[in-house]
Amino acid sequence: MNAQTMLNGLMDNFRFNKITEGTYSRNNLKLTDIQGTPYLDEEFIPGKITTGEGVVYTDIPLRYNGYSDELEFQKGVDSYIFDPKTIVKRAEFGGLVFGCMEYYEGKKIQNGFFGILAMGKATLLVKYTVKFLEKEAVKAFVEPKPARFDPPVKDYYLTIDGTPANFISGKKGLLELFGTHKGEMESFISKNKLSIKKDNDLTKIVVYFNGL
Repeated sequence: MNAQTMLNGLMDNFRFNKITEGTYSRNNLKLTDIQGTPYLDEEFIPGKITTGEGVVYTDIPLRYNGYSDELEFQKGVDSYIFDPKTIVKRAEFGGLVFGCMEYYEGKKIQNGFFGILAMGKATLLVKYTVKFLEKEAVKAFVEPKPARFDPPVKDYYLTIDGTPANFISGKKGLLELFGTHKGEMESFISKNKLSIKKDNDLTKIVVYFNGL
């Protein structure tokens, strides 16, 4: 089945919202007026979508918007977002794997897109967040910074046995999530001098926990 057939099948079976060029500030700035990008990669990259029903669509042009937390796909010259996000169980493109997951935002449970770093009884997730900053006011002797998107910031989350993901606030918070294995995990982290701020180290920690 060719890419166009796959894309048509995806659009026939689900509902989408077409993206229109919007404004990003009280000054009605367009995307082209803003320094930086809300995307991890501005280019659409052919990838694979797995729906909640387990249906797989391949060769779908995809990119992730870290400002709006939307997974976008392209057909022709138009861009679309999945509506609702939960259509997507798994998305693979550009060497990344994303999933739409439940997570705690304060005490509320939300749905959002996360990069998946390790899977098992514990699944390690990374949240990419891009912030938009307004243009700075003109000040004497200071060059004002333009309106801009900051580079993406990574936050790490952990879900155990399919529960909503919890933000990893620090080493102490991570150890609490390991429950009765807290002491063993603390020893493993200390012995191997692992950091909870690095993808590779966190992945090693979660893989070890999943092997217990």
